[in-house]
Amino acid sequence: MNAYNIFDENHYETILYHAVAKDEDQVKELAKEKGIDLEGLEIELERTNVKDQLGRDFNPYIEDALVY
Repeated sequence: MNAYNIFDENHYETILYHAVAKDEDQVKELAKEKGIDLEGLEIELERTNVKDQLGRDFNPYIEDALVY
């Protein structure tokens, strides 16, 4: 699995969503399932081969990256 950051192409300094997926196509599928419109947003690879603390692959997910 790989880690991706998703941000507005005009405001790249603010990450809107974070995803863990095998590729960008899977990121788009995850976004569609959650009702997230990626139009006008950039998907950027952050890290490859991400694992949890026990060295296992993460399950694919997408989440809001804004801190509340």
